[in-house]
Amino acid sequence: MLLVTTLGGAPALAEREPPSSPLIAEAPAGWPEAPEVTAESWVLVDVATGQILAERRGEEARPVASTVKVLTALTVLDRADIDDVVTVGEEVEVGGASVGLSPGDEWTVEQLLDGLLIRSGNDAAEALAVHVAGDMDSFVELMAEDAASLGLEDVVIAEASGLDDTNELSARDLAVLARVALQDPDLRELLGRETTDLPGVGSVVTRNELLGDYPGATGVKTGFTSAAGLGFVGSAARDGAELVAVVLATDDDPARFVDAARLLDFGFEAYEPVSLSADWELRVAGGERALSAEEVTVVVPTDAEVSYADLPPARPLVGVEPVEVVADGDGLGQVEVTIEGGPSPTSSTSALGRALVDEAYAGMRAATAADRW
Repeated sequence: MLLVTTLGGAPALAEREPPSSPLIAEAPAGWPEAPEVTAESWVLVDVATGQILAERRGEEARPVASTVKVLTALTVLDRADIDDVVTVGEEVEVGGASVGLSPGDEWTVEQLLDGLLIRSGNDAAEALAVHVAGDMDSFVELMAEDAASLGLEDVVIAEASGLDDTNELSARDLAVLARVALQDPDLRELLGRETTDLPGVGSVVTRNELLGDYPGATGVKTGFTSAAGLGFVGSAARDGAELVAVVLATDDDPARFVDAARLLDFGFEAYEPVSLSADWELRVAGGERALSAEEVTVVVPTDAEVSYADLPPARPLVGVEPVEVVADGDGLGQVEVTIEGGPSPTSSTSALGRALVDEAYAGMRAATAADRW
């Protein structure tokens, strides 16, 4: 089933969680259906609003391998300066993907994050964890706290690299993490790097095959273990919109990148963000009324007609009233319209007073329009 819901939760790391659209609705029948992909679990999310545009088994928790390193990076940058110098200790003697760290090496936090995100270095994860928290167990507690602050309460966070397959998150959870990460300027740049130079290693190339090849690609992170399978969190921006596609347990490479690209193409072609707001001044017999609706953005099928279903009733003329937002006649949720003003119409109980008010409202209904990005 295609859903339009909102990702969110408690305030994010250092209150950096981006705003979410207040509109929450199940997509009506007839809205675009996503293409077939190989991933067992996947989700497509709009970055600005948090709306889920399409998904399959998106809420299912499972091992996610190195894609958990997005959370690792968020936890690090919330507590360490990117220019801090880290002296590597014995903790870096771990298996799996590596950037070749040895005890006694000195790398900056930025260099270690490059090794963590571009080459998925498990040794970089260990060094960063010890630098921030003193030991891995304490760092994992911080990761769990950060996940909870984002509303990710039904997750298992057990280690920082994803190597042991003991972390369990859903595609939706990873989309939340990606969405928050993309709002951090430092982390956004790191996630979008195609290449970097590492001390004693030289130039290394990202494992994210969309970067440099997919139009508008902006990040985020790959992952693989035998238990988790091949996974990928990929983002791209186009025509004022940015989307995140999370695909977990795909077929053999390059299926995870093909899956993500197919979902991103679908999202950009089938949907568009629309900004809707209202600010009216109503002049009626004996007084004035100001009506305002806070701007909201909703992602809807391309070329759908988005509007308010109806304005607040003409009487009473002061207060806050809910108004339904619709796309091609399908309800998406409600926003509040604030009504302020002076004295009531001189003849509010007369036919003339009612006619003046109702005629003005009818004109405003006709004038209300949505702005497309």
